[in-house]
Amino acid sequence: MINKQIQNLINIQIKTLQIRLFLFTAITALVIVLVAQSSDSPVASAQDQPDSIAGKVTNGTGGGELPADLEVLLMSIDLATNQIIEQESTGVDKDGIFGFNNLISGPGLSYRVVVNHGTYTPSVDMSAIDNWQNVRMNIYDETKSLKDITIGSYVMMIPTIDARSRQVGVLTVINVDNRGDQVWVPDLTDPQLTGLDLLRFNIPEGFIDLSIESELPTGNILEIPTGFALTNPIPPGEFAILISYILEYDGDSFDFNLKLPYGADKVRMLLPENGGSIDAEGFGSPDSVVIADSVFKQYEGADYAAGVELGATFSGLPQPTIFQVISDFFNGRTYAIMIISIAGIAFLAILGYAMYSTRKGSNFSSEDDKELAGRDDIIAEIAALDEEYEADNIDEDEYNDHRDELKRMVRKIIVADAYAEADQILDVPVHNDESNNNEGDASKTPEAEADADSDEGETKPEDSDK
Repeated sequence: MINKQIQNLINIQIKTLQIRLFLFTAITALVIVLVAQSSDSPVASAQDQPDSIAGKVTNGTGGGELPADLEVLLMSIDLATNQIIEQESTGVDKDGIFGFNNLISGPGLSYRVVVNHGTYTPSVDMSAIDNWQNVRMNIYDETKSLKDITIGSYVMMIPTIDARSRQVGVLTVINVDNRGDQVWVPDLTDPQLTGLDLLRFNIPEGFIDLSIESELPTGNILEIPTGFALTNPIPPGEFAILISYILEYDGDSFDFNLKLPYGADKVRMLLPENGGSIDAEGFGSPDSVVIADSVFKQYEGADYAAGVELGATFSGLPQPTIFQVISDFFNGRTYAIMIISIAGIAFLAILGYAMYSTRKGSNFSSEDDKELAGRDDIIAEIAALDEEYEADNIDEDEYNDHRDELKRMVRKIIVADAYAEADQILDVPVHNDESNNNEGDASKTPEAEADADSDEGETKPEDSDK
């Protein structure tokens, strides 16, 4: 069992390098402790391995009976390839006695005995058994009720905090204790099965890189946004579940509403000595503990009833330095995004100003466009009037009067354009200078001169014909 714990600890996968290195240190310390604890465990070597196994299967449930067709399997394990092969099977007598004889021994070869009984199949590795002639194994009647399940201890440890990325690495060890005499097995065939019918635990929201290992018999893990659930059978006794994950925090704190649907005898939470503080119901002043040469503050509460929700606040967590913030800003994508945003805003401002200026200029020239369009319309009307006269569709007197009126309108537009151009060039009112220079001949206006010039240079359609 200890060897399995060590292997499970080593197999934890954490992707973030900084957190992973710190967690590896903490896990290594735990492995050392487990190895020290297991140093007295008996291990059978290939040289003194017996050539037979004898044992007894008992129903550990009060009033329970052994099935008549109960089967016991012998499995061989090739330690070099970790290959497991079924060697033989046998039944049990009315007292549950079984045995295997003529075992083959050799280097790198071990055995495992498995009781093939329903969903829960207890097994034992013979390498951890001292007396191969007195192997004791238990089966249990099944139950779907979780009433006898409780948490012996819940230990949440934060071995490291990366202030720069505001991330904490979390290790949690949960000791699940079945204090009844039946094995809990969920009914996975029930269409009404929900997460409430499974062994479940919640984790702070926003966790990443979740890894779960346990001493429970084989089962499935169902990960959900708020935590996970297990379908593993839970026989009577205490079993450890090891959880590791990474959690990001905002500011200098995060909250964890720990749900205890099965209650808990003890809840412990540990932080590095300079890693902040924890506040939760039932927690007193922290104690200092040393783990792997590092000092931690340990907060502890006890005797939590089933269904309690323990609200814990982790505050005063380490923060990145100002130099780290500046460095991350210029090295990260935020800097590039900000530059692109500023450039985009500047471009839009220039484009908007250009559109506004163009529209304003078009408003200034709108009157000139109207005058130009009016002059073209009058000239076109004169041409149409000439065609009507040549076709004898209009009287000569009426023609002459109408044509003279149209010519006067054209001359006024030409004179107005001339004054406007002079004003723009000289930036002075030209018509005032003209009036001063022609005080003796006030009646001789530019309009009159234009009329005279137009009359001298223009000929009627009948004059050209003549």
